[in-house]
Amino acid sequence: MPEKPSSNEEEYFHKLEREKLEKKRQAAAEKKAAEDRQAQRDLHYMHCPKCGAVLHEETYHSIRVDRCIECRGVWFDPGEIESLLDKPDTAAGQFLKDLGGLLGRKKKHS
Repeated sequence: MPEKPSSNEEEYFHKLEREKLEKKRQAAAEKKAAEDRQAQRDLHYMHCPKCGAVLHEETYHSIRVDRCIECRGVWFDPGEIESLLDKPDTAAGQFLKDLGGLLGRKKKHS
């Protein structure tokens, strides 16, 4: 006849099972959080932070800007404004002049 496990053995294996279950729960929670973050990124990718309309990427003097046709906002991605600051003052001034011309245009109608 098999021996009945001692209470210490039962407690030990119960503790191991709890730890395994907790690790699985934590891994599932981390996976869900990562999926939720990705879903949020996908939902907002290339949409205007001000009005939510679709952004269009345009290039001016080798610097890409994201422009909203609805509210006419202009957005820079990380590093783009720094690349403008690295240009000579005349090139930066010309960029701003061209960008100002862009902002002065009327809205496009589909």
